[in-house]
This record gives sequence, structure tokens and C-alpha cells, in this order.
Amino acid sequence: MQSSSSVDMANANVKKVAQGMMTVVDSLSGFTKAEKYGIISSVFNCLYTNKLSDERSVNDVMDMVDKMRRDCKVKQIPEFGGAEKYIIGEL
Repeated sequence: MQSSSSVDMANANVKKVAQGMMTVVDSLSGFTKAEKYGIISSVFNCLYTNKLSDERSVNDVMDMVDKMRRDCKVKQIPEFGGAEKYIIGEL
């Protein structure tokens, strides 16, 4: 049985997820690289520990995100790739 947070993530609108990723990375512009790493890692840790870990492994979460990435490529949603390029280049 999936927890409600896992179900929501698996059924998320990938276009909105991609737009949200851009918003998040844009909001990090005033922080150092170390602070950016800490912020993103802390948010993921808190979400995983408190919402996802009872029903999903970290690998399960990463697989869901990989499926979103593939879906964004198929649907030609550029924000997901743009956010990834920012993360690769800036972090």
C-alpha cells in the first residue's frame, strides 16, 4: 500500500514539477555553494524522513523522479532539463 505522499508524488503533474524546480533553483541565487547543498539536502532529508520513508526506499523515490525526467523529455517540457542544467553547472 502506498502512503498518500508517495501516491501524490507518482501522480504529480510533471509540467508543474518542472516549473517548481526552476522556482526553487532561482530562489538559491543568494546562497553560497555549500549553503545550496545544505538547503537542498536538508529539504530532501526532511521530506524523506517524515513523509516517504515508511513506504518507500530512497531508490524508489529516485526511480519516480527518473520517470518524471523521461516524461518531461517525451512531453518536451524544457524546465526540468533547465533546472538540471542549473544544478549541474552551479552546484
